[in-house]
Amino acid sequence: MLRSLRFLLVTFMPTLLSRWRKGPRRPSWSFMFEWMIAFLRRDWDETAQWPLVRQREGTAARPYPAPHLKKVTVRDEVIGGVPVRRFIPPNPGKARVLFFHGGSYIYGSTKHSHAELCAHLAVASSLEVVGVEYRLAPEHPWPAQLEDAKAVCESLSGPLVLAGDSAGGHLAVKTADGLTRKPVGLVLLSPWVDFEMPGASFQSNDDSDFGTRAVLARQAQAVVGSRPLAELALSQVNLGSLPPTFVCVGTAEIPRDDILGFVERLRAAKVELTLHVAEDMPHNATLFEAYHPNAKAAFDATVRFIRDVATPR
Repeated sequence: MLRSLRFLLVTFMPTLLSRWRKGPRRPSWSFMFEWMIAFLRRDWDETAQWPLVRQREGTAARPYPAPHLKKVTVRDEVIGGVPVRRFIPPNPGKARVLFFHGGSYIYGSTKHSHAELCAHLAVASSLEVVGVEYRLAPEHPWPAQLEDAKAVCESLSGPLVLAGDSAGGHLAVKTADGLTRKPVGLVLLSPWVDFEMPGASFQSNDDSDFGTRAVLARQAQAVVGSRPLAELALSQVNLGSLPPTFVCVGTAEIPRDDILGFVERLRAAKVELTLHVAEDMPHNATLFEAYHPNAKAAFDATVRFIRDVATPR
């Protein structure tokens, strides 16, 4: 808590002075929103020096808002040998959303960092959301995460929507490829689509997002261990076999160009595609839906897609 208060103080004046001299960093950003992104970037830069396990512990210890968690039933179970957290809204439909959390495959969990997002998706879609607690790197390098994800998928019956943010979006695509039972939809929220990160937006959007390419490159190496980064490439996926797919990308996020390049490959593969471009939004716009109208629009578009593919045709 004291650390968070320190970050709030040390980012307040620089944000205020920057807006006074240059105006808002992005046209639609309020002072409060810009201050929030500055806070998150300061946190990212400081924790980047920590050992990976300490980064994970720090992420777990942060306070997270949880208004929608009160509206669902939460159950911790083991499915297919993998721990999961189930978010069950009142009177859920027959389909389920299988959610893979982000966090560079290093940290994150549907028990803390992504609990509220999962609960909100469950409430808004009226579908159960099953959060997969897949094994984390570097203790468990790739493909442990893929093995866990597929084990859960193969153990569940009924229609499934596979969803994930950032690294979780990457995992959703990899999991969908080659499944015996095809998912009814795929939801990719700012997916980490290329672990070599060639896109120019990693530089051009560096001042408007809260992550950095240098740190992500170190994390990517920790994920693959002794394997080549190319093993995680989505170019190995049979894109033409993917179900209807929703992609959300923020114009202010650093992986924007990589994501848009992947969108073009999906189009070339004739995937039934829904693209939502979140104007002025940093990485993972849906996490900010309570703080910016463009982020709320991204969350609402996500829910509309889930409802649409989960409804029997």
